[in-house]
Amino acid sequence: MNKNLATRTIVFILIIGVLIFMLFPFVVMISTAFKNLNEVSIWPPKWIPEVINWKNFSDVWKGTVDLKTAFKNSIIVSLATMGLCTIMGCLGAYSVSRYNFKGKKAFMFLMIMTQMFSAVILVAPMFQIVKLLGLLDTHISLIIANTAFALPMTTWLLTGYFDGVSESLEEAAMIDGCSRLQAVRKILVPVAAPGILTSGLFSFIMAWNDLIFVQRFTTKVEMRTLTIALVNYRGAFETYWNKTMAASLISVIPVFILFLFVQKYLVKGLSSGAVKE
Repeated sequence: MNKNLATRTIVFILIIGVLIFMLFPFVVMISTAFKNLNEVSIWPPKWIPEVINWKNFSDVWKGTVDLKTAFKNSIIVSLATMGLCTIMGCLGAYSVSRYNFKGKKAFMFLMIMTQMFSAVILVAPMFQIVKLLGLLDTHISLIIANTAFALPMTTWLLTGYFDGVSESLEEAAMIDGCSRLQAVRKILVPVAAPGILTSGLFSFIMAWNDLIFVQRFTTKVEMRTLTIALVNYRGAFETYWNKTMAASLISVIPVFILFLFVQKYLVKGLSSGAVKE
Protein backbone atom coordinates (compact mmCIF):
# COMPACT_ATOMS: atom_id res chain seq x y z
CA MET A 1 0.00 0.00 0.00
CA ASN A 2 2.82 2.38 0.97
CA LYS A 3 4.67 1.38 -2.19
CA ASN A 4 1.67 2.23 -4.36
CA LEU A 5 1.26 5.56 -2.57
CA ALA A 6 4.93 6.39 -3.12
CA THR A 7 4.65 5.49 -6.82
CA ARG A 8 1.57 7.66 -7.28
CA THR A 9 3.28 10.52 -5.45
CA ILE A 10 6.34 10.32 -7.71
CA VAL A 11 4.17 10.19 -10.83
CA PHE A 12 2.14 13.14 -9.59
CA ILE A 13 5.29 15.19 -8.93
CA LEU A 14 6.65 14.33 -12.38
CA ILE A 15 3.38 15.36 -14.03
CA ILE A 16 3.36 18.66 -12.14
CA GLY A 17 6.98 19.26 -13.15
CA VAL A 18 6.28 18.60 -16.83
CA LEU A 19 3.16 20.79 -16.67
CA ILE A 20 5.13 23.69 -15.14
CA PHE A 21 7.85 23.26 -17.77
CA MET A 22 5.28 23.36 -20.60
CA LEU A 23 3.32 26.31 -19.20
CA PHE A 24 6.35 28.44 -18.31
CA PRO A 25 6.63 30.11 -21.78
CA PHE A 26 2.94 31.04 -21.64
CA VAL A 27 3.38 32.54 -18.17
CA VAL A 28 6.31 34.62 -19.46
CA MET A 29 4.26 35.72 -22.48
CA ILE A 30 1.27 36.80 -20.38
CA SER A 31 3.45 38.58 -17.83
CA THR A 32 5.45 40.46 -20.48
CA ALA A 33 2.33 41.42 -22.45
CA PHE A 34 1.13 43.62 -19.55
CA LYS A 35 4.46 45.34 -18.82
CA ASN A 36 5.94 48.57 -20.13
CA LEU A 37 9.20 48.39 -22.04
CA ASN A 38 11.36 49.37 -19.05
CA GLU A 39 9.97 46.59 -16.85
CA VAL A 40 10.78 43.95 -19.47
CA SER A 41 14.56 44.33 -19.11
CA ILE A 42 14.94 44.71 -15.33
CA TRP A 43 16.70 42.04 -13.25
CA PRO A 44 15.55 40.17 -11.29
CA PRO A 45 12.36 39.99 -13.35
CA LYS A 46 9.00 40.89 -11.88
CA TRP A 47 6.35 38.36 -12.79
CA ILE A 48 3.51 40.70 -11.85
CA PRO A 49 3.91 44.21 -13.28
CA GLU A 50 3.44 47.16 -10.93
CA VAL A 51 0.92 48.73 -13.31
CA ILE A 52 -1.16 46.61 -15.71
CA ASN A 53 -0.45 48.13 -19.11
CA TRP A 54 -3.50 47.51 -21.29
CA LYS A 55 -2.19 50.05 -23.79
CA ASN A 56 0.05 47.37 -25.33
CA PHE A 57 -3.00 45.62 -26.73
CA SER A 58 -4.59 48.75 -28.17
CA ASP A 59 -1.24 49.76 -29.67
CA VAL A 60 -0.75 46.47 -31.50
CA TRP A 61 -4.40 46.26 -32.58
CA LYS A 62 -4.73 49.78 -33.97
CA GLY A 63 -1.12 50.93 -34.23
CA THR A 64 1.25 51.27 -37.17
CA VAL A 65 1.64 47.50 -37.52
CA ASP A 66 -2.17 47.13 -37.83
CA LEU A 67 -2.57 43.73 -36.26
CA LYS A 68 -6.30 43.86 -36.99
CA THR A 69 -5.78 43.46 -40.75
CA ALA A 70 -3.20 40.71 -40.25
CA PHE A 71 -5.59 38.94 -37.86
CA LYS A 72 -8.39 39.10 -40.44
CA ASN A 73 -6.12 37.68 -43.17
CA SER A 74 -5.04 34.81 -40.94
CA ILE A 75 -8.65 34.00 -40.09
CA ILE A 76 -9.67 33.97 -43.77
CA VAL A 77 -6.76 31.78 -44.90
CA SER A 78 -6.97 29.36 -41.96
CA LEU A 79 -10.74 28.85 -42.05
CA ALA A 80 -10.74 28.37 -45.83
CA THR A 81 -7.87 25.87 -45.55
CA MET A 82 -9.66 23.99 -42.78
CA GLY A 83 -12.88 23.85 -44.79
CA LEU A 84 -11.21 22.61 -47.98
CA CYS A 85 -9.07 20.05 -46.15
CA THR A 86 -12.06 18.74 -44.21
CA ILE A 87 -14.31 18.34 -47.27
CA MET A 88 -11.68 16.92 -49.63
CA GLY A 89 -10.09 14.89 -46.85
CA CYS A 90 -13.42 13.24 -46.01
CA LEU A 91 -14.04 12.35 -49.65
CA GLY A 92 -10.53 10.99 -50.15
CA ALA A 93 -10.45 9.12 -46.85
CA TYR A 94 -13.84 7.52 -47.49
CA SER A 95 -12.68 6.30 -50.91
CA VAL A 96 -9.52 4.79 -49.45
CA SER A 97 -11.32 3.29 -46.45
CA ARG A 98 -14.30 1.73 -48.22
CA TYR A 99 -12.92 0.71 -51.63
CA ASN A 100 -10.09 -1.63 -52.56
CA PHE A 101 -7.90 -0.76 -55.52
CA LYS A 102 -4.46 -1.62 -56.80
CA GLY A 103 -1.67 0.31 -55.15
CA LYS A 104 -3.76 1.26 -52.15
CA LYS A 105 -0.97 0.63 -49.63
CA ALA A 106 1.55 2.40 -51.83
CA PHE A 107 -0.80 5.36 -52.16
CA MET A 108 -1.18 5.62 -48.38
CA PHE A 109 2.57 5.35 -47.92
CA LEU A 110 3.27 8.08 -50.48
CA MET A 111 0.61 10.28 -48.92
CA ILE A 112 2.13 10.15 -45.46
CA MET A 113 5.65 10.39 -46.90
CA THR A 114 4.84 13.88 -48.23
CA GLN A 115 4.97 15.08 -44.62
CA MET A 116 8.70 14.34 -44.61
CA PHE A 117 9.37 17.20 -47.02
CA SER A 118 9.58 20.78 -45.88
CA ALA A 119 7.68 23.53 -47.66
CA VAL A 120 11.04 25.24 -48.23
CA ILE A 121 11.85 22.64 -50.90
CA LEU A 122 8.82 23.44 -53.06
CA VAL A 123 8.20 27.10 -52.32
CA ALA A 124 10.38 28.32 -55.24
CA PRO A 125 8.60 26.35 -58.01
CA MET A 126 5.24 27.07 -56.37
CA PHE A 127 6.09 30.77 -56.46
CA GLN A 128 6.65 30.54 -60.23
CA ILE A 129 3.27 28.84 -60.68
CA VAL A 130 1.49 31.38 -58.49
CA LYS A 131 3.17 34.22 -60.38
CA LEU A 132 2.18 32.82 -63.79
CA LEU A 133 -1.43 32.47 -62.62
CA GLY A 134 -1.46 36.05 -61.37
CA LEU A 135 -2.28 35.03 -57.81
CA LEU A 136 0.45 36.89 -55.96
CA ASP A 137 -0.81 39.02 -53.07
CA THR A 138 -4.10 37.12 -52.88
CA HIS A 139 -5.73 34.96 -50.26
CA ILE A 140 -6.26 32.25 -52.87
CA SER A 141 -2.54 31.58 -53.29
CA LEU A 142 -2.09 31.10 -49.54
CA ILE A 143 -5.20 28.92 -49.24
CA ILE A 144 -4.12 26.65 -52.11
CA ALA A 145 -0.56 26.32 -50.82
CA ASN A 146 -1.59 25.53 -47.25
CA THR A 147 -4.28 23.12 -48.41
CA ALA A 148 -1.77 21.26 -50.59
CA PHE A 149 0.50 20.66 -47.60
CA ALA A 150 -2.19 19.94 -45.00
CA LEU A 151 -4.48 17.74 -47.12
CA PRO A 152 -2.33 14.54 -47.21
CA MET A 153 -2.07 14.39 -43.42
CA THR A 154 -5.76 15.26 -43.05
CA THR A 155 -6.73 12.44 -45.42
CA TRP A 156 -4.42 9.99 -43.67
CA LEU A 157 -5.89 10.83 -40.26
CA LEU A 158 -9.46 10.54 -41.48
CA THR A 159 -8.77 7.21 -43.17
CA GLY A 160 -7.85 5.74 -39.80
CA TYR A 161 -11.04 7.06 -38.21
CA PHE A 162 -13.25 5.82 -41.06
CA ASP A 163 -11.60 2.38 -40.86
CA GLY A 164 -12.69 2.24 -37.24
CA VAL A 165 -16.36 2.74 -38.13
CA SER A 166 -18.17 -0.46 -38.99
CA GLU A 167 -19.58 -0.66 -42.52
CA SER A 168 -22.62 -2.41 -41.08
CA LEU A 169 -23.92 0.96 -39.90
CA GLU A 170 -23.98 2.28 -43.47
CA GLU A 171 -25.39 -0.98 -44.80
CA ALA A 172 -28.21 -0.85 -42.27
CA ALA A 173 -28.99 2.73 -43.28
CA MET A 174 -29.03 1.82 -46.98
CA ILE A 175 -31.33 -1.13 -46.28
CA ASP A 176 -33.69 1.36 -44.64
CA GLY A 177 -33.78 3.38 -47.86
CA CYS A 178 -30.85 5.79 -47.58
CA SER A 179 -28.54 6.35 -50.52
CA ARG A 180 -24.81 5.93 -49.96
CA LEU A 181 -24.37 9.69 -49.71
CA GLN A 182 -27.20 9.95 -47.18
CA ALA A 183 -25.72 7.09 -45.17
CA VAL A 184 -22.37 8.87 -45.09
CA ARG A 185 -23.94 12.19 -44.10
CA LYS A 186 -26.34 10.84 -41.48
CA ILE A 187 -24.37 7.90 -40.06
CA LEU A 188 -20.66 8.04 -40.81
CA VAL A 189 -20.04 11.76 -40.32
CA PRO A 190 -21.66 11.97 -36.82
CA VAL A 191 -19.87 8.81 -35.66
CA ALA A 192 -16.50 9.97 -37.04
CA ALA A 193 -16.99 13.54 -35.80
CA PRO A 194 -14.01 13.37 -33.39
CA GLY A 195 -11.66 12.48 -36.24
CA ILE A 196 -13.14 15.08 -38.59
CA LEU A 197 -12.81 17.81 -35.98
CA THR A 198 -9.28 16.74 -35.08
CA SER A 199 -8.12 16.79 -38.68
CA GLY A 200 -9.83 20.14 -39.22
CA LEU A 201 -8.04 21.58 -36.20
CA PHE A 202 -4.73 20.22 -37.55
CA SER A 203 -5.18 21.97 -40.91
CA PHE A 204 -6.31 25.19 -39.22
CA ILE A 205 -3.20 25.30 -37.03
CA MET A 206 -0.92 24.55 -39.99
CA ALA A 207 -2.35 27.47 -41.96
CA TRP A 208 -2.43 29.73 -38.90
CA ASN A 209 1.29 29.16 -38.25
CA ASP A 210 2.36 29.47 -41.88
CA LEU A 211 5.30 31.79 -42.44
CA ILE A 212 7.01 30.45 -45.56
CA PHE A 213 4.17 30.85 -48.05
CA VAL A 214 2.96 34.23 -46.84
CA GLN A 215 6.52 35.51 -46.82
CA ARG A 216 7.04 34.40 -50.41
CA PHE A 217 3.64 34.96 -52.01
CA THR A 218 2.78 38.38 -50.55
CA THR A 219 4.48 41.75 -50.80
CA LYS A 220 1.67 44.16 -49.90
CA VAL A 221 1.33 45.21 -46.28
CA GLU A 222 -2.44 44.72 -46.32
CA MET A 223 -2.01 41.04 -47.30
CA ARG A 224 0.33 39.96 -44.51
CA THR A 225 -0.81 37.54 -41.82
CA LEU A 226 -0.10 37.42 -38.10
CA THR A 227 3.15 35.48 -38.49
CA ILE A 228 4.62 38.32 -40.56
CA ALA A 229 3.07 41.08 -38.44
CA LEU A 230 4.72 39.74 -35.28
CA VAL A 231 8.18 40.22 -36.81
CA ASN A 232 7.55 43.95 -37.26
CA TYR A 233 7.98 44.65 -33.56
CA ARG A 234 11.70 44.00 -33.94
CA GLY A 235 13.55 47.27 -34.50
CA ALA A 236 17.06 47.85 -35.78
CA PHE A 237 18.50 48.24 -32.28
CA GLU A 238 15.73 47.10 -29.95
CA THR A 239 12.92 44.57 -29.85
CA TYR A 240 9.64 45.70 -28.32
CA TRP A 241 9.06 42.53 -26.33
CA ASN A 242 6.02 43.86 -24.47
CA LYS A 243 4.18 44.58 -27.72
CA THR A 244 5.45 41.39 -29.31
CA MET A 245 4.06 39.35 -26.42
CA ALA A 246 0.77 41.28 -26.48
CA ALA A 247 0.41 40.55 -30.19
CA SER A 248 1.39 36.91 -29.59
CA LEU A 249 -1.22 36.58 -26.87
CA ILE A 250 -3.88 37.90 -29.25
CA SER A 251 -2.71 35.49 -31.94
CA VAL A 252 -3.16 32.37 -29.78
CA ILE A 253 -6.71 33.24 -28.70
CA PRO A 254 -8.49 31.86 -31.84
CA VAL A 255 -6.58 28.57 -31.69
CA PHE A 256 -7.30 28.28 -27.97
CA ILE A 257 -11.03 28.94 -28.46
CA LEU A 258 -11.21 26.55 -31.42
CA PHE A 259 -9.47 23.83 -29.41
CA LEU A 260 -11.91 24.26 -26.52
CA PHE A 261 -14.82 24.03 -28.95
CA VAL A 262 -13.42 20.92 -30.63
CA GLN A 263 -12.49 19.33 -27.31
CA LYS A 264 -16.12 19.43 -26.18
CA TYR A 265 -17.22 17.50 -29.25
CA LEU A 266 -14.27 15.14 -29.01
CA VAL A 267 -15.27 14.04 -25.51
CA LYS A 268 -18.90 13.82 -26.59
CA GLY A 269 -18.03 11.81 -29.67
CA LEU A 270 -15.92 9.25 -27.85
CA SER A 271 -19.01 7.83 -26.16
CA SER A 272 -21.10 7.66 -29.33
CA GLY A 273 -21.06 5.46 -32.37
CA ALA A 274 -20.38 2.17 -30.63
CA VAL A 275 -21.62 -0.85 -32.54
CA LYS A 276 -21.94 -4.44 -31.37
CA GLU A 277 -21.18 -6.97 -34.10
